[in-house]
Amino acid sequence: MAYIIFLFLKGFSLFVNFLPEGVALWLGRQLGRVVFRLDWVHRKVALENLHIAFGEEKPERELFAIARRTFENLGMVAVEFFRIPGMDTETYKKKVEMEGVEEALKVLDKKKGALLLLGHFGNWELMALMSKVIGKPILVIAKSIKQKRIDQWITRIRKMVGLELIPPKNATPKVIKALSQNEVVGILFDQRGKRSRGVWADFFGRKVPTTSGLAVMAIKSGAPVLPVFMIRNGFKKHRLIVKEPLELIHTGDLRKDVEANTQLFNDILESIIRQYPDQWFWVHRRWERKKKVTHR
Repeated sequence: MAYIIFLFLKGFSLFVNFLPEGVALWLGRQLGRVVFRLDWVHRKVALENLHIAFGEEKPERELFAIARRTFENLGMVAVEFFRIPGMDTETYKKKVEMEGVEEALKVLDKKKGALLLLGHFGNWELMALMSKVIGKPILVIAKSIKQKRIDQWITRIRKMVGLELIPPKNATPKVIKALSQNEVVGILFDQRGKRSRGVWADFFGRKVPTTSGLAVMAIKSGAPVLPVFMIRNGFKKHRLIVKEPLELIHTGDLRKDVEANTQLFNDILESIIRQYPDQWFWVHRRWERKKKVTHR
């Protein structure tokens, strides 16, 4: 089955690269709509998440529309990802409006590297091409895909645009070493952390297990943390937003500082989601579900 999926994805990649960009993106959006109708499992997850985040603020009809647009965006993300190998730097600059990149690069003058606070937002895969713009590779902590052929293929595409992937296991010392060499390291921060090792931090009014890795790396290395988000700006355009380095909390108590800064990162992520709710990855179970009580 894994090999069949691999062949399907390869064929899909060839097909969308053969099509004009507008047609390919339209197809991706339609594909997202179809998946929204057929994949009831992930549709349910998205709607449950939206109810947790906005249930008391937005009507049911609006939540349903946000979920549908989320799937449409993901369909377009898939198309754009497979077209990345054919995108050069000039095309990228025409496609992506960049805010704050030049100012952000000045933090590297301090020779402490930089940590990027990232999320699965807009087309997060296109952020990889920022490495070509800044002329430096970007290191990202990323899990491997279980299907080996697919993982090797996806990894090859990501490396083509300047990403260097770090496996999550024992990543902290590798990241700190890279920062000491003035490298740029991106951390996808918006996935659920492990209960046993994560920090329980507020996110849309609920405590969620959140990875403490970014806070630990920032405190131990002294590297600045810059929030970076890719926003879909119309049909073919995007906006890359690089915010100013965050004012981190340093009290000298490592445990409290890790908790406080992790909360700060969650607050930043929540604020951008509130601005562009249909561009986040709502299909991930970010919040824990209440266990059903069985009556005997």
